[in-house]
Amino acid sequence: MRNRTWFTFCNLYILLWLIYNLQSLIFGKSGGIVSTLIVFSLIGISFYHFVYALSSYKMPKYMKGLTVLVIMFTIYGIVFILSGKTIRFMRSHVLIRNYNYIKSIYVSLLPVYSFYVYTRKRMLTKEMLQKWTLLFFVVASLQFVQQQRLALAMAIDGSEEFTNNFGYLFLSMIPLLVFWEHKRVVQYIGLGLSIAFILLGMKRGAIFIGTLSLFVFLYHTMNNASRKQKTRVFILTFVLVIVGVYLVSEMLQNSDYFNARVEQTLEGNSSGRDQLYGIFWQHFINESNPLLFLFGNGANATLTIAWNFAHNDWLEIAINQGLLGLLVYLYYWIMFYTTWKKSKFDNQIHLAIGLILMIFFMKTLFSMSYDDMTVYDTLCLGYCMGKISEHNHQMILESSNSI
Repeated sequence: MRNRTWFTFCNLYILLWLIYNLQSLIFGKSGGIVSTLIVFSLIGISFYHFVYALSSYKMPKYMKGLTVLVIMFTIYGIVFILSGKTIRFMRSHVLIRNYNYIKSIYVSLLPVYSFYVYTRKRMLTKEMLQKWTLLFFVVASLQFVQQQRLALAMAIDGSEEFTNNFGYLFLSMIPLLVFWEHKRVVQYIGLGLSIAFILLGMKRGAIFIGTLSLFVFLYHTMNNASRKQKTRVFILTFVLVIVGVYLVSEMLQNSDYFNARVEQTLEGNSSGRDQLYGIFWQHFINESNPLLFLFGNGANATLTIAWNFAHNDWLEIAINQGLLGLLVYLYYWIMFYTTWKKSKFDNQIHLAIGLILMIFFMKTLFSMSYDDMTVYDTLCLGYCMGKISEHNHQMILESSNSI
């Protein structure tokens, strides 16, 4: 029985993603040929599940929106590869390999289909999701520490404090912790660790979204707790808030860099994003070529206009895919919202999808969202979509049996 539980394609698939996430720790900085083989194998498996899911299941509206988005990015990615264009960052002159565009999209979005299929095939269950979540915390912590070490090694000014983008990984843990409702202590320890790492990462966007996600999580938990559970939930919430206040207080007292980040936020310093936004917005609205306005300038075109990516999904797509791309992206988010609204049949599924929806929609405004989903996000999202499909299928069966 134990073998049937653990030795599944789903678990192997997840394990390979975790090995890939730890590639710099396991295989060295570059990752090497082994890392390349792993990621392209994972993309191949994910693409197979993409085709399989489309041909075998009646999927929720979110998956339909996601499919249109994936097809659009695939077309632009293939055209970019075939074009043979050479694009470099303006300031560092670092070359962007043409296949990296479609690779990053597939690594981010396609695993949703795999986890959807594995959920429908009963290989991914809530119990398995809970067990993997514990390991995810370990892997994400190792990723965070490794990134901190790399940043420290590359520092030329003796700095020991940095922004760590891997703090965003712990935003991904918050929706997964929804499914630990039966073990509140574990759930709240996980929330505490998530917020602690998000604070240590010192990414202002991650801290803002993490704080908002925590309030939504705690409000929903208090609101849906039974009368018997409310006292325990209140005590755990109180302890978590006290720990959070203590951490912030300690960082304000002992971290010059954290204080500088707070001061930058209060002063409205956007780390150059406002300049990028202005450049890309003016370029889009002043585009005189109707075809470029409608269909965009092509994959990674933002790097031919300014020194960096847009750090805003809507502007990135406006430049790369034009008005058509914006309409496709809007359709994707409408389908996401519609699916969330129809998931109220299960409180945990509803909250988990709601948190992912909020986290990633907010990331579209000041970061990158569509090419930045982690395996932690896609596992949770694919599982939720699989459970919605099961519910919808059951409702159809019950409806047909009652006729």
